Amino acid sequence: MRSALRRGAALGASIVAVAGAPAVHGQIAGSSESTGGRGFSVTPSLSVTETLTDNSRLSTTDRQSDLVTQVTPTIRIDSTGGRVRGFLDYSLTGLVYARNTFGNELQNALNAVVNVEAIENWAFLDAYANISQQSASAYGTRSADSTLINANRTEVRTFTLSPYLKGRLAGSADYEVRLTQNWTRNSTADTADNSSTLASVRVGADSSSRMLNWSADASHQAYDYSVGRSTVDDRVRGLLYVTVDPQLRVTLIVGREESDIESVDKVGRNTPGIGIDWTPSKTTRLSAQAERRFFGNSHSLTFEHRTPRTVWSYSDVQDITTGFGQPIPGTVGTAYDLFFAQFASQQPDPALRAGLVNAFLQANGIAPSAQVFTGSLASAVTRQRRQQLSFALLGIRDTVTFGASQTQGLRVDTGATVADDFANGNQVRSRGVSVGVAHRLTPSAALNVLGAIDRTSGTVAAPTTTLRSISLYLTGAINSHSSYSLGAHHSQFSSPTNPYQESGVTAVLGMRF
Repeated sequence: MRSALRRGAALGASIVAVAGAPAVHGQIAGSSESTGGRGFSVTPSLSVTETLTDNSRLSTTDRQSDLVTQVTPTIRIDSTGGRVRGFLDYSLTGLVYARNTFGNELQNALNAVVNVEAIENWAFLDAYANISQQSASAYGTRSADSTLINANRTEVRTFTLSPYLKGRLAGSADYEVRLTQNWTRNSTADTADNSSTLASVRVGADSSSRMLNWSADASHQAYDYSVGRSTVDDRVRGLLYVTVDPQLRVTLIVGREESDIESVDKVGRNTPGIGIDWTPSKTTRLSAQAERRFFGNSHSLTFEHRTPRTVWSYSDVQDITTGFGQPIPGTVGTAYDLFFAQFASQQPDPALRAGLVNAFLQANGIAPSAQVFTGSLASAVTRQRRQQLSFALLGIRDTVTFGASQTQGLRVDTGATVADDFANGNQVRSRGVSVGVAHRLTPSAALNVLGAIDRTSGTVAAPTTTLRSISLYLTGAINSHSSYSLGAHHSQFSSPTNPYQESGVTAVLGMRF
């Protein structure tokens, strides 16, 4: 996570001098020019990072200091108008170690969200992509910096394509037909890759002027792992929406589900449920839903509240998933989502607001996609409960961000005999807390402090491990096209098999073209 924060500071600080400037036609002043008035921009940048560490191999018995050089070209593409909307943020980091040259490698980082309107008001395509450095095992060695040598680190690549059609049926109901294909691959040969296919149909009549509305949906979900077996999950549901008043809506759910995930043969079950949506004001929203499923009860709860200077967000979701604690496709990140909600009153237009948020995060050296917990790989379908609490405070010169998460995972496919963190009925639990403070020293310089604790435990012969880290770094602008970052960090990893401590200092030079 510290590496992500430093990268965000290094690559983003190149616009720190202009981040406070007003938005101009959907672009932040000083960024790439729009093309054809459609809000399209391409921003290339380059950073060079030197890190001096006292333990590059994360070892207790064989501590080795090293000088690590990173060269990271980055391209950022934004489209906020026309039929193609979204962004792509890709970087390629070359790592060179002065002593441990066997660790030299290339690391990819990608986050992309794109929506294409192929045929006006009818045919669409959603595309998501994420490449990040994750932990192969939640119980193995973890590091706050992905540039250090760690055999437990793997590069996880997730791509999702979702074409769909939507429109009106006889002027009385809306319909959506969607096909979603997801692929997840990783760079570790002895862990599972997976893919999933979801075909769904939804029809519904939903008018704010009526007290009663309805919808019906059907879906077929297929899961496939490179090790283990293929499974399916079929569902049909009917939903009745009761609008009690403009601020409150209650949902009643009836359904049927057939799945072979828990057993070799398909087993059918009824899936009743209930939901509630409450919006007492423009700044407060609560949404909750619970259903009986084949693996137990599923639920989702989200709460958001903001004031002129603060924004609060809480979510609690339990469902099945192909991974554990992985980044959620289609989202930019916790920090980005917080400030996107916070700036709603300043800029109601989503496209213009996105530029405003990106500029603010970059100016303050805050990484939009930093995670409290880096996840682990699973070789079969798991039941995951993910709870997240986020908070941000915007002062005149200080910004405070807080994130806390708890994630629990248990294998649902008990017939799978593959070896991973969830074997033998083990329930994996991770808990993490992260606190960051950014202080603007001058209009073009910021001082940042970040502290984090990440703890993992299990229920079946699983060790408890804890990673603690703290970092301090200064970012500033040299001129309108170049920036610097100077920082120091310390990490301590507690583990019964491979504990370690690591400290280092870092210097970054960033350039925007």
